Amino acid sequence: MHKKTIILLSFIFITINLCAQKSNLIVGNWVFTKPLNKGIDEAGLAFLEAEVIGKWKINFKPDGKFDSTMMGEQTDGTWNFDSNSNSITISGKEGEPQKFKILKSTKSELILKLGLGEFLLTKIE
Repeated sequence: MHKKTIILLSFIFITINLCAQKSNLIVGNWVFTKPLNKGIDEAGLAFLEAEVIGKWKINFKPDGKFDSTMMGEQTDGTWNFDSNSNSITISGKEGEPQKFKILKSTKSELILKLGLGEFLLTKIE
């Protein structure tokens, strides 16, 4: 094999491996732990504490499906990780797909951004 071919194949393998690792970090059960927006007013924070913090749960399954519980409502659908934009797109049975930008992804924390909102999710073991 030519040296350029070996380098190209190595690059492709590393890229695929990194994307799979990032996607694997997302798989699992998560719970909304806290909002990270600095400009949330008291009424908005009170609503989040009463209805969302510790109560919004989402389970990203390895087969590209998810289920979620928020404010007593259950929903499910599909999710997709886009390594080019470092984002997750979730599509439920109702409404438009939602694209969340991933700001941080570790084994235990996931920080997502949707519009102006930033959310810390913690993995449920």
